[in-house]
Amino acid sequence: MSGIQAALASAQEYVEKNKKTVAIAAGATSAALVAAYAWRRAARNYVPKSGKYPVGTLPAGAYDAVIVGAGPSGSVCAYYLTKKGGKVALLDKEKFPRDKYCGDAVCTPAISILEDMGVMKELVDNNEAHFADAGGFVSPNGISYIGASKQKLGTAAACAVKRINLDVRVARCAARSGAELKEGFEVVGAEFNKEAGLWTVTSATGSKVQGRVLVIADGATSKLATKLGYCTEAPKGVCSRAFVEGGSHNTNFDGVCFYPKWSLPGYAAIFRHPNDELNYCYYLIPCGKDGYCGDVKEADLARLHNDAIKKDPFISQALGPNAKLERMRAAALRLGGQGLTTTFDDHMLIIGDAAGHIDPLTGEGIHTAMMGGKAAAETIADMRATGDYSKQSCRQYERRWYHAYGHDFFMSQKMAEVIYRFPIILDAVASEMQRKGDSMMAKWAEVMTCMQPKTYFLQPHVAVPLGIAIVREFFEQKVFGKPDRYQLKA
Repeated sequence: MSGIQAALASAQEYVEKNKKTVAIAAGATSAALVAAYAWRRAARNYVPKSGKYPVGTLPAGAYDAVIVGAGPSGSVCAYYLTKKGGKVALLDKEKFPRDKYCGDAVCTPAISILEDMGVMKELVDNNEAHFADAGGFVSPNGISYIGASKQKLGTAAACAVKRINLDVRVARCAARSGAELKEGFEVVGAEFNKEAGLWTVTSATGSKVQGRVLVIADGATSKLATKLGYCTEAPKGVCSRAFVEGGSHNTNFDGVCFYPKWSLPGYAAIFRHPNDELNYCYYLIPCGKDGYCGDVKEADLARLHNDAIKKDPFISQALGPNAKLERMRAAALRLGGQGLTTTFDDHMLIIGDAAGHIDPLTGEGIHTAMMGGKAAAETIADMRATGDYSKQSCRQYERRWYHAYGHDFFMSQKMAEVIYRFPIILDAVASEMQRKGDSMMAKWAEVMTCMQPKTYFLQPHVAVPLGIAIVREFFEQKVFGKPDRYQLKA
């Protein structure tokens, strides 16, 4: 008998002779592990009830929060914080109105916030928002479906709003609520005085603003988060935008996403604006090898965008031969928290695109920016009430944004990887839409516009018919030779 076998035999003999003692020890060990886990969880979730800086200790001229960036996340944060009694400085390096390059799609959660702020009414009254009804997508094999999801959902899943209109109205709304909007304030640095519990934010012209909390909301490239060491790498996603003059195109739908196989998991899209104007955009989503967006790189964006206008069989048909397009613009995308070491610290929060709060599957970030801005405002209001702005108190923000939308990022990333490797899934979804009509289209729209989490696809009433559809599509393509209709024109 070997030494190991002898030791095992001896241990087994001891257990047989001391069953009661062993059972008690095992129970005590299990209880200790459970208690340790519970203690660690409680310690992590603990929020101090009081702190060094209660209301009334803020120095004259200082603010409860200095928000760097007056885009949707920063302005929504400013609005809700001032509504809760906070004194806010809202800084932006540009002067409004100013443009931002993106797909302009405002999803349901953002629509709700805009309605609460009163901004959506302004946009509608000034003919600056177009609600989508007729929408759909074209799969990698060229299977298409356009339906009326609004009839099934009872409301539009999204609307299109130009960022030059959206951003100025949200910023002005924040200013009307009491935030001090400082335009043309280009931030070049921020320093924290731990003893005083104050941040000092400095502009390119030497102007200084002090605040109890620094909120970084300066976009996907976030110079400030990078300078302070919270952001460690450049964004890895990218998108294009080109407006199309109304009356110059052939588009008869409100919004369609196109999934050419050569740029998966990325996609192109066309969204209708008021006055028959269009936004034609192309999204490249990080996936696969480092530095790649599927089989392409960021540097391929211009080629893909411009080739599709003339050579993509579906996009070229929608735009038509006489479409009047503006020159392509492009913007970086930081998806799923990529490159961030944290989104909170002592007296500091990072929100919106600066935090990488963009969906890793769709590239949509307006709704998450607004939801995150509201979560940040609620967190600062809570800290203002207790007087504690420590990292432990700021952690409440992380819990809020994770609960609101962050939990979905993992599934979005995995879905992007699955779509990249198995494009037939999108073909199956499109085929199922053709068979079942708007009911399937509505399910897809609910998930892609964040009305439902991505795990919705795993629920039996969705997963089972979708699984059958994938098997059916596999046989149609691989066995019966279903033709590939998505090929670039020569």
